[in-house]
Amino acid sequence: MLEYATSEMLKIAGVKIFGTSNNKSAIISYNINGIHPYDIGLLLDKMGVAIRTGHHCTQPIMKRFKIPGTARISLAVYNTKEEVDICIRAIKKAKLMLS
Repeated sequence: MLEYATSEMLKIAGVKIFGTSNNKSAIISYNINGIHPYDIGLLLDKMGVAIRTGHHCTQPIMKRFKIPGTARISLAVYNTKEEVDICIRAIKKAKLMLS
């Protein structure tokens, strides 16, 4: 699911994914150019998609690299391709609304 979700996220213009190691956990931390991660999270929540936003216990490194926070998708063994597709559609819709 992580590979699929990552490939779909990278198809969205302006998306920057943080953390791309080959052996990472099933978490995608990302930002979209010009949009605050909190705004993405708020709109996704209204669409029924739960993600996390903020510093995710990494505030010192985010401060150093001037990252205001990130939006984060966390996948688990029970997540399905359909759920990933729903999340991707919601992110695209939120991006359109906020652009």
